[in-house]
Amino acid sequence: MRDNSFDRTIERNYIQKWRFLMAEYEAVKEGRSTQFRRVGEFYRHHGTCSQTFRKYYNRYLQSGDETDLLPRRRGPKWRERRVPEGIEAEIVAARQRG
Repeated sequence: MRDNSFDRTIERNYIQKWRFLMAEYEAVKEGRSTQFRRVGEFYRHHGTCSQTFRKYYNRYLQSGDETDLLPRRRGPKWRERRVPEGIEAEIVAARQRG
């Protein structure tokens, strides 16, 4: 049976999509696009907002690394927000008393 836990299909699809969008975006900006006259039309056609597109676009331009085209993890890290065991036991005891 095939192990799909390390399948990179989703990552490849993200990178392929963003590479295509960036090439098309640059063509629109340079006036070479036959399909779009303005960047707003480009955003509407592809169903993205300008902030999201520019976030990935600028991140990629700064580093040149294709992994920056992938979404990053959000939210706090689990270990950073973990309460030390001693304090946790005191909180539980205080709640039981009061």
